[in-house]
Amino acid sequence: MLVAVLDVPRAPADWPQAASRCAPWVDVFILRAKTQPAATQRGLAARLVEAVGGRPVLVADRLDVAMALGVAGVHLPGDGLAPSDARRLWPSGVVSRAVHSVEDVDSAAGADWLVFGHLFPTRSKPGVNPRGLDLAAQVVRQSPVPVVGIGGVDPTRVAAVCDAGLAGVAVVDALWLAPDPAGAARELAAPWATHGGGT
Repeated sequence: MLVAVLDVPRAPADWPQAASRCAPWVDVFILRAKTQPAATQRGLAARLVEAVGGRPVLVADRLDVAMALGVAGVHLPGDGLAPSDARRLWPSGVVSRAVHSVEDVDSAAGADWLVFGHLFPTRSKPGVNPRGLDLAAQVVRQSPVPVVGIGGVDPTRVAAVCDAGLAGVAVVDALWLAPDPAGAARELAAPWATHGGGT
C-alpha cells in the first residue's frame, strides 16, 4: 500500500500534475494543510480529487472538511478526535489514525488502518530520534488493523519496511521532491506487489 501525503507547505507548485502522474501507483492520497482555513482546505482537496482521477483522498485532521466535500475519509492525528467518534459521526468514511507507540494502538479503536512513525530520520522532525522498525513490528503485532509506516522512507528503504510486516508506506518528500515523482511512486509501490503487502 502506498500512501501519498500532500503536505501543502512543502509541496511543489506543480503538485496537481505530479499527483496525476503518480496516481496509477498510489493507493490513497492524504491532504495535509493544517495551517489553512477550512475553505482553503476544501478547495485544495477538491483540486486533489480532480487530479488523481478516482483514487481515494483523505483530509488530515479536518473531519468537517472531509465530510463536506465527500472525499473517501479522514486521517486523524494522535492527539485529535478519537477514531470511534469519527466513525460514529461518519459511518461510511474511511478513518486512518497516527500512532507513535504500542500503547497508542488501544486508543485507535475504530480506525480502518494506522500510520506509525517516524521510522527513520526525516527532515520534518529535525533532532527527534526515529522510532525504528523494531518498534514498528511491535505495533503491527498489537494492531488488529493494517499499519502503514511513515518518516524518512525512500525507495532504498521500502523493502525493509515491507519485511518488518507493515502493510505499506506513507511518504512526503520521497515523492513530491523527487526529480521524477511518477518513477519514485513506481519504485515505492513495487515491494508491496512482490511481498503481497496492502490492505
